[in-house]
Amino acid sequence: MSTQSHGSPSRRHPAFGRDARLRAKWQFDAMRASADKQVGKFCVLIALKTPPDSQRRAAFSISRRYSPLAVTRNRARRLFRETYRQLYPALPPVWLLFIPRHTLKKAKLADVVGDVLGLVERLGLGRLALPQEASGEKGHDHVPPPASP
Repeated sequence: MSTQSHGSPSRRHPAFGRDARLRAKWQFDAMRASADKQVGKFCVLIALKTPPDSQRRAAFSISRRYSPLAVTRNRARRLFRETYRQLYPALPPVWLLFIPRHTLKKAKLADVVGDVLGLVERLGLGRLALPQEASGEKGHDHVPPPASP
């Protein structure tokens, strides 16, 4: 039995709720018909700048063509989810589709975030300012050197 009742608020990040995902065929058809595409070092980013519902939504298309290994595809999905989570507060209403490139297999999160920021800017969605957390590791931006005796 679940400990969370139906009346309590969800702990899920608003970027990943049921209403924040591209799920239906008509949504992907709309993306294909009138979306802009930019190719970066680590991914292809497809954006629909004027979505019909004026919401921010995202999808991550990671097929077996990218890698036959589920662990590799899941890592790509985690990198994209974290990148999108960091971008979410600064994004205007837009639908985004993330598709990995093979160079993503060796990439670190900071590399992917930087690549996607550049793609977002090239798509004309504006220059996004990320929270302090995105610039380095969470809470570990500066560690003072140990004191000498």
